[in-house]
Amino acid sequence: MTKSIYDIDPAGNVICTYTAGGGGHGSPDSEKEPSNLRVEITKVPLAKAIFYAFLPAGFPHSVTDDYLSYQTYDSLQAFASSITSLLANRAVLEGLGVGDASSSPTGALILKITGDTISRVATILFAHRMGQAIEPECKFYRFLADLFNDCAQFLDLLTPALPYLPKLSVIVCAGVLRSLCGVAANASKASLSAHFARTGNLAELNAKEASQETIVSLFGMLVGSLVVRMVEDKAVVWMLMVLLVGVHLLMNYRAVRCVRMRTLNRQRATIVFSEWLRSGTVLGLDQAARRESILLKGRGNIASKSGEYTGVCDFGTYGDVMGWNPRGYQRYDFETPTGFYMRIALKEGVGSAGALGAWFDAVNHAWHFDEGLKDGLQSHYENEMPLGYVEDEQKSAIFKALEAKGWDLEANQLETRSPVRVRVGDGKKAPPVLSEKETAHLLAHQETKHD
Repeated sequence: MTKSIYDIDPAGNVICTYTAGGGGHGSPDSEKEPSNLRVEITKVPLAKAIFYAFLPAGFPHSVTDDYLSYQTYDSLQAFASSITSLLANRAVLEGLGVGDASSSPTGALILKITGDTISRVATILFAHRMGQAIEPECKFYRFLADLFNDCAQFLDLLTPALPYLPKLSVIVCAGVLRSLCGVAANASKASLSAHFARTGNLAELNAKEASQETIVSLFGMLVGSLVVRMVEDKAVVWMLMVLLVGVHLLMNYRAVRCVRMRTLNRQRATIVFSEWLRSGTVLGLDQAARRESILLKGRGNIASKSGEYTGVCDFGTYGDVMGWNPRGYQRYDFETPTGFYMRIALKEGVGSAGALGAWFDAVNHAWHFDEGLKDGLQSHYENEMPLGYVEDEQKSAIFKALEAKGWDLEANQLETRSPVRVRVGDGKKAPPVLSEKETAHLLAHQETKHD
């Protein structure tokens, strides 16, 4: 009687097969060594072995379903970017005086130092101002990073034809754009990598991504070296740059479009809540990703059911919402008939669930503007409760349905700045622990303005 035992990798692939038989000692459950044990190592084709050398261990089970499609497009955009970088770097070297005997090395050094200094200051300022907004909007900032980089490369092409002072301005601007690109790209990639990693393999996933970028950049440099040697005419260089930048941005756009995030930022939360208000259906990750906009509607854009009333919602402070004259349940200052601005303030102790509930109330309230304002503004002010008000129990059921669809409700990605909470009572002492219902949200007041 024979019985086989297998060594498998995290993906379930058989690495080695052990076949034991004869004498009873070959039983897998025996504490003694089997009398007859055959070992057969699974042979992996060379092409497959090379392929898996650049993918996380256990692929595809160790990563999300959208990992491969994203990395494919990301590799294509990196290839195009490698070629454009060589063309841009050649133009910069020409602008700094390489090959020109009349050029001053000191002047070139001053240009370089000035550009680097200002770009590093820009790095600090951008990271301070936008650092917390990158993770909730990582798809937007991942695409924006390449827009910055491509604009910098077009500026580089101008340097050979400019005199000293304009050249200095162009080099500084290009350096600043590259600094913004570096901050946005690195931070957004970190957020995307955390999304892709499913089995606690974030470090290994980043290491394999570095390997992918290395091999793609190598091929890009080889092809780019041929292009740089063959293309000298300025007009042809500009045409080639436009073509390659177009491919670069298209591949980058397709890459971020493939990503199906599990967290609810402002745009995805608005999409999901609006669909529930429209049809009572809870959207899944794929459905929301298809409706998501990469460049637009990422800052809290909400609208009424008909789309006639449009505006922006944001989280603010107690002073923000109390600065308007009270009129009934809500506070308004209409400057235009259809544009509005909505502000939410949250009590101390409110977490991700409370912030998500407050955002649901804001979307729900704006959704019913068509009906609420049909008899005039004053009638809306006199309502004791907003039209379409949803009880806490029903909201809890909606959130449970969201979790069942795969949404991660624990991560608070609605607030894109340092969260501000309102403390009620003694400002020096922490208030008593509030119940879940009491910590829902303090205020959700609106002001309308012209956009």
